[in-house]
Order: sequence, then C-alpha cells, then structure tokens
Amino acid sequence: MDLLQIPENKFITVSDGETLSLGDKTLEFVHTPWVHWPETMMAYLKEDKILFSCDFFGSHIATSDLYVSDEARVYEAAKRYYAEIMMPFKNMIKKNLKKIRSYDIDIIAPSHGSIYPRPSFILNAHKDWIEGPSKNLVVLPYITMHNSTKKMVDFFVSSLVEKGVSVEQFHLGVTDIGKLAMALVDAGTIVIGTPTVLAGPHPNVVYGAYLANALRPKAKFLSIIGSYGWGGKTVEILAGMIPNLKVEVIEPVLAKGLPSEDDLKALENLAKIIAMKHKEQGFL
Repeated sequence: MDLLQIPENKFITVSDGETLSLGDKTLEFVHTPWVHWPETMMAYLKEDKILFSCDFFGSHIATSDLYVSDEARVYEAAKRYYAEIMMPFKNMIKKNLKKIRSYDIDIIAPSHGSIYPRPSFILNAHKDWIEGPSKNLVVLPYITMHNSTKKMVDFFVSSLVEKGVSVEQFHLGVTDIGKLAMALVDAGTIVIGTPTVLAGPHPNVVYGAYLANALRPKAKFLSIIGSYGWGGKTVEILAGMIPNLKVEVIEPVLAKGLPSEDDLKALENLAKIIAMKHKEQGFL
C-alpha cells in the first residue's frame, strides 16, 4: 500500500500454507520472510509442481532465454545476485531451504532471471554458498596512493601463493564491487590493504569495509596491511566498522613509508599464520 498506493480492499491476505483454487489449478502460498523483504512469499502450483519463488533463487542476468540453457553462465549470475542481495539474510535463507524440502518441485520460476528446469542445480548452489565451508582463499581489497601499500600487497600475495593459499585481489579504485561481493561468498580470510589518509583508512577502503560488514560473509579470519606517514588510527577505525563479521582478527602489518625489511618479514609471517589457520580449518 505504501509503495504502490493500492487501497487495502484490493488485497487478499493469505496465511502460510493457505491455498487458492484457480479452477483446475491450485496455488499454495509459502511465507519466506526476509528473503530478502519482510513480506517475501512463494507460490507453489500443485498440479504442475512449479515453485514461483519470488526473489528467492534469482539471478542478475538479462536474457531472452525463458529457461536456463547455460548453467555455468547462470551460476555466476545467480551467485552475484546472492552475494549482492541475499548474503546478509543467509540464516533466513537456510531456514527457508529446509521449509521447501517437502515440496515435489519440477520447475523453479523466480521473479529475477531465467526459469530453472533442473531445480537441484540452484538448490545445491544455495546450500553450498550458505552451509558449505569457506575456501582456501584470501580476498584482498586494497588501494594505494604512493605505491607503498601496493609493494606490500605484491609481496604478501606472492608469499601466500608460495604457501598454497589462493588470493583474489581487488583494487578499490577500479574494481567491480559485485565481483568483490562474489569473492566474499567463498573467502576463508579477508585482508584489507590501505594507506593512511588524514589519520585513518582511505575512503575507498572505508566503503569496502562497510560493504563487507553489511554482507556478512562467512570468512573466519581478517587482517589489515598498509602504510602510514606519521601516525593515525587506521586499525582502530576499521576494526570498529566490522561488528557483523564473526572473524578472528590476525595482527595487522603497517609500514611507515615504503616497507622495510622488517615489514616484509612481518608480511611473510602473516602469510605463514594464514596458511596455518587455513590448514587447521581444513581449507588447505
């Protein structure tokens, strides 16, 4: 009523599990709140075993294909939709995945993207994104000003790779934020790279930290690397911006100006600690 200014008497309110006869067809309504709106609801067409899933199982794709024909392409589009829109609500999605297990579903028709003629494809993908273990992956969003942070990032990435840890870097000055969100779905560890600007983290990094906090990925560990000129509160500010992340914070590495030999040793040690923790968690 608020958004479309439709009068109340034009609505029919239905309960969870209530049915509506269309003559030779029957719709059963399934309440799935906070996937991703408080009023989200699915409809199950009993006779044809079609689940009209509303925003649930959507994908960020524009195509003339009514049905999914290229699952690899749709997987990426659906993962992006999940990462950008649904990840903050993963606990509610987990509950609603269990809720629809009792339905015999031949087709899933979401309100965003193509229709799934093979429902197990998208059901299994969501189960993995939500309940599957984090991967042996460090996601490293960063920005650099005078190349000090970039030198640290380059050295650190090489150290991680040598130890068998995969890394995805995202330069926050040019990156596709949706791609960063997708990487966060799988990340075992997040490492933020930033120079110090006016005694705090670079504004682009502030946005990146805000995004990670809002999306609430299932990463287990977090650290910060970067540089400064004369001082500041970069670590304290960033730490205060991520209360939603249930992570273990590993000792940050901050260099004054260009990284010294001691700073590089500290980065090497940070890489060792991350590799060890990934191994302990079964990622590596």
